Amino acid sequence: MDYMTKSTTRVQIREFAIVFRKMFSVPLSGKFPVLESLEKMHDIFPGSYYVILDDDELPVSIPAQCVVSSDGTFEIQIRQSTYQGAYEKHVGAFMDHILHEMCHIFLYKIGFTPIMERSFENGELDPYMSSEWQAKALCGEIMMPYEETIGLTEEELVKKYGVSPSQAKYRLKY
Repeated sequence: MDYMTKSTTRVQIREFAIVFRKMFSVPLSGKFPVLESLEKMHDIFPGSYYVILDDDELPVSIPAQCVVSSDGTFEIQIRQSTYQGAYEKHVGAFMDHILHEMCHIFLYKIGFTPIMERSFENGELDPYMSSEWQAKALCGEIMMPYEETIGLTEEELVKKYGVSPSQAKYRLKY
């Protein structure tokens, strides 16, 4: 499910990635420490926290999700297998899912509030107005800083940044 929000560009998303890294005191180059940053999230975004749920508490198709409550707090719900895969095996796709949810909070906090009156299926919205596209793009820009990825191959991206092959392929498009 997707929601419309105010529009942005890939160039702006790249600038947001720099701000995000600075907020978490992470160098502007190199691999992004997803799980270490997840632990700091409450300090950076007060009112935000995460929980690890048994796998049967979330649908199989949802490795993690961000839930906004009516009081303005954010809860990132992470399937146990997703967290274990990120923590124990450093699986790039699982790191991506967790950071993607953190990106939703960041985007919300800087004014990219989803318009909740109507939800959309993936692909129905133009990407620049899609809260899902924005979080996906921001996640990739945070995990693989644009300037240092120019000219790298898919395999080099996977090895250097610990991302999934599909995320590396996506990066090569932009």
